[in-house]
Amino acid sequence: MTHDSTDPQQILANMAYLTKDYLPEATWTVDGIFRFEKGIQSISQFLTNLIGIRGFSRMSGSIATLWSLDWFVQERPITHDKYIRILKDCAANDKGITLVFDNPFVTSEELNDNYSLSLIHHLCTHNENKRNAVCVANDKVAEKIHSHFPQIPIFCHPNRLVAEEGKRTAALYNKLASQYLRVTLHPADATRTNIIDGIEKPENFDIVINDPCLRICSLRREHMRLLAEMRRHPYDMDLMRQRANLIARAGCQSIDPGQLHQKASCNLTRQEACTLYDKGFRHFIIQSHQFRNEITLLWDIFQCMFDYSPEISNKAALIASSGMAEFGKPEFKLPSGLRDFKFNILE
Repeated sequence: MTHDSTDPQQILANMAYLTKDYLPEATWTVDGIFRFEKGIQSISQFLTNLIGIRGFSRMSGSIATLWSLDWFVQERPITHDKYIRILKDCAANDKGITLVFDNPFVTSEELNDNYSLSLIHHLCTHNENKRNAVCVANDKVAEKIHSHFPQIPIFCHPNRLVAEEGKRTAALYNKLASQYLRVTLHPADATRTNIIDGIEKPENFDIVINDPCLRICSLRREHMRLLAEMRRHPYDMDLMRQRANLIARAGCQSIDPGQLHQKASCNLTRQEACTLYDKGFRHFIIQSHQFRNEITLLWDIFQCMFDYSPEISNKAALIASSGMAEFGKPEFKLPSGLRDFKFNILE
């Protein structure tokens, strides 16, 4: 039986070597859709239309609410109109959206945040492909959401594990897997054999592949507490000073080129990712909340999703450079500050 050289299935088969030794059947969530919508959508279309062997299964993102955190500056809430448009665009491209509430320190008073609840309402209403979900870092937030929107799937965010006061064990993860539809591992636990080997249903767990925090850090929980306070008091300069001092104590942003060594951060090596894959983990997350700008995330997408083994690294580099070349192309629309406005023409 012969195949036409333009047969899509044959083309995919010919390109299978690019991923056959690196997470061949993995599915991917890319974070940051509400911060970096244009870039993520462009890369998604590039991968779907021109590459085919890799693509996004799901997109996720957080919006500035009392239930979420910002690592750098306090973002502005977005309008419902813009939010709904993004939901519709993703549904049209057959992508699920995960709305992320990553604040593990939500107070009882903050559980009644109407803006957060309104976002979930629209997430449920504009869910044509039935793939939308929420991801939370607080069990009480999960209970609140379930009481109002029992139909929406709820995932467990890694910050839920960051805030855990007790020892993180495989038993804890298995317990959370009975409470949540999916559970994301604390990034530092992805290489802990005593935890990984004890997880009963790895297919229900997600792995953050590109977390830049230190693998051994005693200050991450304290950092999350500060970020939660900064959400409540965005103009408190003393909180900003405390955060700067804490980061200096951790040393995670002080890079000494002479002392660089592999595996200091929670970024997974390719071998570590493949080990997890061999143990049954199939879903990987490319996080964005610790990146200040869009281009860093978009470049990291290619570094995480493709095999850079020496014999095919030139092919992976070509795909990455071609994907990044999608940006900066001439457009037939002039940029305008009026993009988010609507005009009614009076007769």
